[in-house]
Amino acid sequence: MLKRAIAVCVIIGLLAACSSPNTEKEKEKDTGNKVDAVEKVDKEALEKEQNDASNYFEEMLTAVENNDKTKFMSYQDESNELFYKEQEVWMKELIQRKNEGWEISVGINNITLESLDHGSLELKINMKLNDEDISNHITYPINKIDGKWKVNDLAFKKIVDGPINLYYLPFIENDAEVILADIKDLVNLYTETFGWEPEELNIKLYTSLEEISASTGWPHLYGVAVPFISLKFLVQGSYSESTYSLMKHEIVHMMFSDLANDNTPTFLQEGLATFVSTAVTKDNSGKPQLDLSKIAERESIILENMEEIKPIDNLKDLNYTDDDVDIYGMGFLITDYLIQTNGIEKYVDMTKILKKNEVVDSDNPDREKIVFERAIQALEETYGSLEELSSGYVDYFNNKQ
Repeated sequence: MLKRAIAVCVIIGLLAACSSPNTEKEKEKDTGNKVDAVEKVDKEALEKEQNDASNYFEEMLTAVENNDKTKFMSYQDESNELFYKEQEVWMKELIQRKNEGWEISVGINNITLESLDHGSLELKINMKLNDEDISNHITYPINKIDGKWKVNDLAFKKIVDGPINLYYLPFIENDAEVILADIKDLVNLYTETFGWEPEELNIKLYTSLEEISASTGWPHLYGVAVPFISLKFLVQGSYSESTYSLMKHEIVHMMFSDLANDNTPTFLQEGLATFVSTAVTKDNSGKPQLDLSKIAERESIILENMEEIKPIDNLKDLNYTDDDVDIYGMGFLITDYLIQTNGIEKYVDMTKILKKNEVVDSDNPDREKIVFERAIQALEETYGSLEELSSGYVDYFNNKQ
């Protein structure tokens, strides 16, 4: 009886041993088939979503073509408040460039989805005017929020120091603290000199000329200030004197907008920014200082290349595409004259008069006309009649030519 039981057990064991590998293989095969099926479904779903997303964002590009700001903004991630404001400005800048004669087209270079609710969108912005034909690219992350795809900002890291929010891309992390220190020193200098007290200063650092240009709606841009919103600078390779020079200039724009409630025409904006950035040097300890002796060299260069010293009243209705020489050159000379002959304190008094006015929205087609008239009024209240002021500054520089 015992032998029979043992024999039965042996037979059962052998049968089990023989059948086990096949059973496991069948299970593995079944599991593999299920995985393949899931992967196939996921791949098909991803391909379909990618095609749908491409069609979806084509409508955003149509909104850009039609200057439909409301429609365009519906594709931006509103939860990122700073980026959302910058995208509003981007759309306005493109419209402004079109009004200045630029032919602009925006296209999708590529859409890549990592999942059904996350991916990236590469845009190509082409800008053409006369012999200039410029293309810039930028790749934004996109996320599906409440069933709709939204465009978000680049993957910036952030350092906060007082009113300064410094956003930088990972490639320049080693330079971020040094750049922040220089920004703080410049802000402190401008505060001491002009009485500026910024509540918030958002600064973004880019590593590609194409990216910063594409993000601003300009053909080529190394630095820009958008009043009350943000400053953007290019850091190519590593932090250098060229980026520092841009910061000296563009931070003045942000300061002037705060001091005058953005009621300054372009020639005054660029005039003060060029004047101050020319005068800023570093002392032996590396801290910035204002050295007005540096102004004479810039004066000479501008006067050598200036055919005519124009009266202030001739500087209305200027734009950066057609009138950059007058905006920067005449703006510098007027600012130079006002500060060198009357001092910085009196210039600040003029900004206080301008600050009493409300901000004129950049959408307003009469904005430049309005702020020009306000500036003339402030100049006359501070320095006397426009006729005497213009003749004084024209004579001052004609005698130097």
